[in-house]
Amino acid sequence: MPRLPTWITRRASVEMALAGCAGGVAMWGLPPAPAPLPAILGLALWLRLLEGTRSRRGAWLGFAFGLGHFVPGLAWLWTSLHVYGKIPSVVVVLMIAGLAAILAGYTALFGALLPRLVVRPVMLPVAAGALWVVTEWLRAHVLSGFPWNLIGYVWDGVDPVVQIADLGGVYLLSGLTLFLAGLVALLSRSEAWRRWERPVWVGVMGVVVMGAAWFYGQQRLRELAALAPAAGAAREMRVALVQGNIAQDLKWEPTRQKEWLHRYLDLTAALDRSVDLVVWPETAAAFFLQAAPRELESIVAVSRGLQAPILTGAPMANQNEHKEWLFFNSMVLIGARESGDFLHRYDKHHLVPFGEYIPFRALAPQSLRKLTHGAKDFSSGPGPALLEWGLGAFGPLICYEVIFPDEVRELARQGARWLINVTNDGWFGESAKPQHLAMARMRAVENRLPMIRVANSGISAVFDAAGRELGRIPSNEPGSLVVAVPQGVGESLWSRQGHRWIWAWSGLCLLLWGVARLAGFPPPSTDDRAILKS
Repeated sequence: MPRLPTWITRRASVEMALAGCAGGVAMWGLPPAPAPLPAILGLALWLRLLEGTRSRRGAWLGFAFGLGHFVPGLAWLWTSLHVYGKIPSVVVVLMIAGLAAILAGYTALFGALLPRLVVRPVMLPVAAGALWVVTEWLRAHVLSGFPWNLIGYVWDGVDPVVQIADLGGVYLLSGLTLFLAGLVALLSRSEAWRRWERPVWVGVMGVVVMGAAWFYGQQRLRELAALAPAAGAAREMRVALVQGNIAQDLKWEPTRQKEWLHRYLDLTAALDRSVDLVVWPETAAAFFLQAAPRELESIVAVSRGLQAPILTGAPMANQNEHKEWLFFNSMVLIGARESGDFLHRYDKHHLVPFGEYIPFRALAPQSLRKLTHGAKDFSSGPGPALLEWGLGAFGPLICYEVIFPDEVRELARQGARWLINVTNDGWFGESAKPQHLAMARMRAVENRLPMIRVANSGISAVFDAAGRELGRIPSNEPGSLVVAVPQGVGESLWSRQGHRWIWAWSGLCLLLWGVARLAGFPPPSTDDRAILKS
């Protein structure tokens, strides 16, 4: 490619439109049809647009890229907000655009800072990779965080490359994606082709980095495959996934709650008795079990017949010291005890803003209600915590909690041997289901722990510690599936040292900034004021 034409670089409207299109192309590479190439090409075009800019212009280009990237990536919210939330369509469009604009603030920050880290074009791949990871990490943590569709998920399905996530999490895959996009941006410069050895060296750099990732991944896959027979059946857990496929608009109908419960009971009672654990999805029991002794006894009876506990999602309630009722989105393990007591309980701690609670409730109008069923906000549980039982501890994750890499890493650090994610993706429409599934799969690879995922309307699936699928129940089908799941080791660099990675990425950015300060910032290639006025 030649240098970008002057009719592009002299018109802000054209540049902004191209940046938005680049964001859309990059979004095209994410699940449900993950493909690294579209993401790399879209990012490379954006990096070219950022070339030679000042911070203000770079921020606007970053904001445009973010809008083009996040608006289509959040389209599934239409189902949650309009179809089930009954919010008027115009308001929903504004809400999606508003959330995309907030998330675009992180790409705007990237666009503003990148030119300050790149003194010479050769620094672009490293600077882009490091800075992007820092801004993604901020997106995952600031104001509760929203790490949906991090760019590293474009590698979902490329099994050898995905394995490097056990070193630096999905963030390392994001850094790799930006590094490769930076190389493509360098190759697209006309100056790079004036001497043949320059594109050759850029190509060699890309081949070496990708080759190293591929070689590491293949080695890890072989090692994990060799561990499986050595572990033996004694370390396996036979887990039954039960997917009820209850329609979201009927799930909470009071007159049909017993019907839905009996669907789960019937699917479970039909299972082979050689199971160790039965898992139902989030709020499979769509009522307070503490106030339904007969229904609870029905679950206990089925558990007793299988001689295996049943893990189910259910709303729970407790009174605090002020005699006020607090409500929780919970996961409870119900065993075959004569008393029917709950064996263990986990309360969801990372709640969905506006979906499960209203942020800053004291300042919000009392008429403002959360989107999920019930008039009262859910309360947050105490934090990531294991559920212990006879075959080993497992890390409980309810719905959205599985998308947070650092919180799942904490469960691995505490000694989990399996991860169990119960969810109800029926809220989100079909496009979000494979996206959410890809994030759950990545948590298995990062922490080298099997992931057992059960969803009300699918996709329910099990992955081993290498992210390989062991079985699934397709979307929108009721059914059950028994899978022998090996115990995970939970040992990876990410699980042990993942909290230190952000300091490494930030330190690299600071080093590049220091080099740029010593060398002096290069002047912009165009007059920013003229561009912003045009």
